[in-house]
This record gives sequence, structure tokens and C-alpha cells, in this order.
Amino acid sequence: MTETLDVLPGIDLPVGSVSSELSKMWEGKHGEALSEFRASQMNLVLHLGRGVSPEHARERFEVAVRFAQRYPSRIIVLCPFVESVGRMRAKLFSQCYIGDSHREMCCCEALLLGYTSEDNGFLFNQVSIWLESDLPTYHWFSQVRKERVVKYFDNLLKRVHRIVYDSNVEPEAIRSLDWPVPSKVFDLAKARLLPLRQAIGQYLSSYPMAILTDQLESIRVCYSKERKGEAYYFIDWLKTCLGTEAEECLGSELSQLDADSESVFSFSVQYRDERFIQWVQRKHASISQLRHNLTGVETVVPMQIAPLLPEQELAEAFYF
Repeated sequence: MTETLDVLPGIDLPVGSVSSELSKMWEGKHGEALSEFRASQMNLVLHLGRGVSPEHARERFEVAVRFAQRYPSRIIVLCPFVESVGRMRAKLFSQCYIGDSHREMCCCEALLLGYTSEDNGFLFNQVSIWLESDLPTYHWFSQVRKERVVKYFDNLLKRVHRIVYDSNVEPEAIRSLDWPVPSKVFDLAKARLLPLRQAIGQYLSSYPMAILTDQLESIRVCYSKERKGEAYYFIDWLKTCLGTEAEECLGSELSQLDADSESVFSFSVQYRDERFIQWVQRKHASISQLRHNLTGVETVVPMQIAPLLPEQELAEAFYF
């Protein structure tokens, strides 16, 4: 069986040699260090679970590398073995990128560690050796079982600045974990909603609050299976935007769309006086549509909402 570590790029090295090889790697031909091009701002730990497919593992690794081009980082990738292979294995990856002006250059490095469940007692020690100790650490979980995450509370996660996960792909249980410091935990699904919240919020803010809340009856959010996490946060945001005064008599509903549905994400707001707000995003369409009759006349508003790039979602989750 192909292990996750084997599908990711990098040079195979003994685990104990990675730090020394990393130092040698950045030496120039005449001995000068290239530190000005690899001055890291943070440690980024990408923690993959056993259930991550090879395609998704490569995709998330590439997101981490693109993120590091903008926010220079030391990337550490943790790859559990599906089958026991006896001992830890390591890889070292590095790459430099030339900026638009051809005078700018950014170099990033990734240290990859393959391990078995029996290595968990040594995992924290090895990660500690690889971390840049004077920099903040950000931990990105990807399909790691909640039982395993809990075991990291008192070691790997003890001093991290922020923990992120993506509830679009994670089971709901990870969102309800009793995190030691909940304020450090952020969901990528929530970060992904930023452009949609900005577009809808900006449009609705042009109407008086009384019009938006008077006789409000229900809010419904419909979502495709791949966007379940976003739906959870979006309906909560809608209720907040439409005023806490109305929440006592408000009905709200989350509804998963059928696989053959033409839409992938939508919401509707219904009023007791037959007014409504409806927005829908359809498959393969770059422009979504908002319809409403808040003032008695039906209005259709096309909206082109550009999604964040995955590395921008990561930055939103880490820093904002």
C-alpha cells in the first residue's frame, strides 16, 4: 500500500540527519548563508490523518507551500503510516520562488515525517526538534480522528498559537470537542465564507434594520454535501445579521441538497407578510443570483462573488 509520505515531494533522509542537512542546504557556493531569502515568520504544522487520500494529501501540501510563499514559514508535515513500517522516516523539501520583479526571491522548506501509532510517544519530541523555537506555531489538522486529536492536547498542541481544521471534510464531532483553549481553534469552512458574507452583508446593509426584521418568520440554508461546514456557520451569521430581537420567534433550518441538484448553496428568508429574500449559487456558474421583494417590488440582483484561494482561506483562519 502506498503511504502518504511516499506521494509527497522531497528527498528521503534519516530522521536524525534532517536538521544538519537543512543547514547545509542553504549554504551558498562560497559559504554565504541565504537567510535573507528564507527568514521564516512562523511554523506551520500540516497534520494529515490516515484517511487522507494521496490526491488530497498532495493538494493540501501544495496549499501549505503556496501559503509559505506569502507568509514565509517552516512547514512540518506529519504523515501517519497506514501500515506499520518499523520506524520513523523523513523527507526534506525546499524550493525558491522568484517574484514578479525578478529581484524578489522567497525560499521555503518543508520537513516531512512518517510515523506509526507506536511512535506517538516520540512524535512531540521530534516535532519540537524541528520547530523554529522562537517563532509562533500554527497547527492544521486534516482528517485526524477526534480521539487522536484529544491525545495531542497536552503535548503537540500545548503551545500553539492557533489550530485549524475544515468541517467541510471533517466529521461533526471535531467541532464539538472540548478544546482546552477554544479561542485558539478556527474552522476553515468559516473562513471560506468571507466573500459571501461581505457581498450579502453589503447589499442588505442598504435597507433599514426594521425592514429586514419586521415579521421575520424563518431562515433556511440549503447546501451540497461538500459544503456542510459552511452551512452551519452561514445560518448562524444570517440570524445574527437579522437581529437578535427576532430570534425568539425565528424558525431556522439546514437542508442538504440532493446530489443531482442544480444548486450547490442557497438561502431563503421568509416573512409572514409574504416578503422574501432568496439567494442561490448554481453548479459551474460564476454569477449567483439574489432575489427579494423587501419593499414590495421583486428585484433580481446578479452577484459575482470570487471565492478565496485555499492559501487565502488558510491566512484568514490563522490571522483574522
